Amino acid sequence: MEILNWLGFAMLPIGIIISILLIIFGTIKEVKFINPRDPLGRLLFFFGSGFAFVIGLLSLKYGHTAMYASTIRDGLIYNILGYSFCIYGFTFFFMTGMRRASDIGIPFWIYPTFIIITLLSRLINEEISEFLFLGMYIFLLQPGRNNN
Repeated sequence: MEILNWLGFAMLPIGIIISILLIIFGTIKEVKFINPRDPLGRLLFFFGSGFAFVIGLLSLKYGHTAMYASTIRDGLIYNILGYSFCIYGFTFFFMTGMRRASDIGIPFWIYPTFIIITLLSRLINEEISEFLFLGMYIFLLQPGRNNN
């Protein structure tokens, strides 16, 4: 039971690592739905990021519940639900940004790097991280290659 509780506790970092590995696999093997080289417009980036945020909140709910599960059955159910939402949500979040970066014309690996730097800057100064999060709006404001 302690293993299931620990898996619920470590859901976020494990889900992010699995998402990044899926994106690397999709880039190398050119899998259709997880290939960041496909362009994505502004509107789909906006809705995709919002959808991924909601899925991420669901994964946090089930991860938190899995940490305090009292039976093995409940722990397995919450871990399966939490990990599936977490992996899907973070993969979708990273893919929408990476596909939008590809549409703008910048290298697509800049988006997850920017997100990680922004999150780490929160440990140093909260105002800097808030300012850096405004950089995500650049992806909404910049015209894509098809709109030039």
